[in-house]
Amino acid sequence: MGLFRWFTKNWATTDGPSHPDLAPLVLPLPPEAAVERVRSVVETLPRWRAESAGPAELKLTRRTGVFRFVDDITLTFRPAGPGTLVHAASRSRLGKGDLGQNRRNILELWAAIRAAK
Repeated sequence: MGLFRWFTKNWATTDGPSHPDLAPLVLPLPPEAAVERVRSVVETLPRWRAESAGPAELKLTRRTGVFRFVDDITLTFRPAGPGTLVHAASRSRLGKGDLGQNRRNILELWAAIRAAK
């Protein structure tokens, strides 16, 4: 992604062409268990917080380190064969550009979930 786009875009998603390296995560669990797995992982991450959960959706927030800006992350859980496909969308509450932070939010969460298996 070019530098100009970092200054003009304040969101990232796995459900579209926002970033070529973002892809949905597949968990080998039913959707309800996948929601609980992700929620338990989020509780261990600094600056992350689970705001609300439903049977197929989880709403999270993450605060940036220095300026404490809040990003909203929404996860949707869809059955996919024997497992669950997890899509993520991360959006900054303020500003027009995020310098790639929303993309890093999703990648950080995916890495934490993979490491917790």
